[in-house]
Amino acid sequence: MAGATYDAMNKAWKATCRVLFGQEAGELSDCAEWLREYEEELRFEKSAMSGKEVALSFNEYSKSARFAAFEEVDFGKKFAPLGINEMKDIDGIAQAISDRAYYTGNVVLGNSSNVQNSSNVIDSHFVLDSTVINDSKYIGYSRYVGLSEYCFGLYGAEKDIHVVKCMGSELKRCFECHMVEVLSDCYYCARAQNCQNCMFCFGTRSRTNMIGNTELPKDKYNALKAKLLGEMAQELKKNGRVFSLLALIEKAGAHAPDSRLKFKPEREKPFDIAPIEKAFANTTSLLFGKAMGGIEKYDSFLQKHVPKNITTKSPFSGADVITCGYRTHLAKLYSIGKRIASEREIIDIGEFALSASDVEKLKFDIDAACKILHPIAYTNMDKNAGQVINCFDASVAIDCQDCMHGSAFIWSKKCTHSFWTSNAEAVFGSNVVRNSSFCLKCHFSKKMTRAFECDSCEACSDAYFLYNCENVRDSMFCFNAKNLTNAIGNAALPLETYKKVKSSLVAQMADELEKKKDLKWDIFNIGGR
Repeated sequence: MAGATYDAMNKAWKATCRVLFGQEAGELSDCAEWLREYEEELRFEKSAMSGKEVALSFNEYSKSARFAAFEEVDFGKKFAPLGINEMKDIDGIAQAISDRAYYTGNVVLGNSSNVQNSSNVIDSHFVLDSTVINDSKYIGYSRYVGLSEYCFGLYGAEKDIHVVKCMGSELKRCFECHMVEVLSDCYYCARAQNCQNCMFCFGTRSRTNMIGNTELPKDKYNALKAKLLGEMAQELKKNGRVFSLLALIEKAGAHAPDSRLKFKPEREKPFDIAPIEKAFANTTSLLFGKAMGGIEKYDSFLQKHVPKNITTKSPFSGADVITCGYRTHLAKLYSIGKRIASEREIIDIGEFALSASDVEKLKFDIDAACKILHPIAYTNMDKNAGQVINCFDASVAIDCQDCMHGSAFIWSKKCTHSFWTSNAEAVFGSNVVRNSSFCLKCHFSKKMTRAFECDSCEACSDAYFLYNCENVRDSMFCFNAKNLTNAIGNAALPLETYKKVKSSLVAQMADELEKKKDLKWDIFNIGGR
């Protein structure tokens, strides 16, 4: 690796290691492969305009499509209107727009600088090999990060500072902590909340000076912590990696559950699908002119391109435990199924302490650590916070109502088959949609209203098949455009012509969807050649 961005990131990495370990732990390039472990593989394509390498933040685009770097796109380019015969059906439109359809990578927006091999970066500085980053600086090998700085190897994080290989929010000086909130100076912790100065803890709440869920006198804690951190730093410097918390949990799965841990089955919460059915019927009526009922019949269509939750059984009670869809690849990378417990069980495990004499023997070796920690080494990838009302198969849900089949429903209502809806209502089959309503199959977009099959768009309404568009209204099949109205294929049409063509195309979509519960075309393949 070379260049100003890497040099600055390498310095940031060394500074972060000094904060975490009290010493440097090698070069960033030596640790890059290890830091990428939790990340979904970044996709690169060649720009059809310049031949330069283009980083993409999503891997669903047609392999036969053309790609371009964001900075190469001419948003003001004018196109001739399509002919009436070309607009008779979607097949004709797909062929007609093939020369004007580009999917864009290297998307860097707002006040950003020193961004390398990254995309979907907003108002951020010094970003390396990362995607979906906003309002952050010095971020490397990470995805879904906001309001953070000096962070490496993160996957789903917000408001973090000097953090490595973690998943959670409001973390300071943390290393290998997963599904956690509000921690400081913590290492190798799972499902912990409001803790400081904790190591190898599982399910703990509001605790300090703990190792292995066991509180130690401050002087003993500090001495053992210093020993373990020194061992971590030396191994990281020597090998460019250390074992992960998930690998430790996986290894603990070879041990049967500790007989001292006993839990009663939990009651299933009642669920009423009626409000969701009503919202789905209302949304399809707005988009297609006819209400479609029986949302479960459209399950495969809605789930396409959206990470799907998986369910495992608690090793204690046999209760169903959800793993959020966007982290299921971790459950496949590490065989931790035997160690995924329910939320209630995790909290109780957090109260189960090991003996201080055993904990004080802990050394930084995965086999030795597993022998001591296996009674408490459990986790899950599900959590609820705030008011969660009438939700089913909804993982990582925060202040939401009437949601199902999805993950990261944040301040949302009546959303299904989606990942990361925020301040949203009636959003279905979508990825990362914010401040939007009445949307079907939309992705990485915000401020959308009455939209179908849109990706990477902002402030669009009454929209169908839009890609990388901003402030585009009453339009269809547009790529890389701004401020259009009554447009098809990036060219505006007379109002009456647009209304007539739209009516015909929307009727075709509705008919195919009702008959097949699927559509041949979506925003990810319509730009293929």
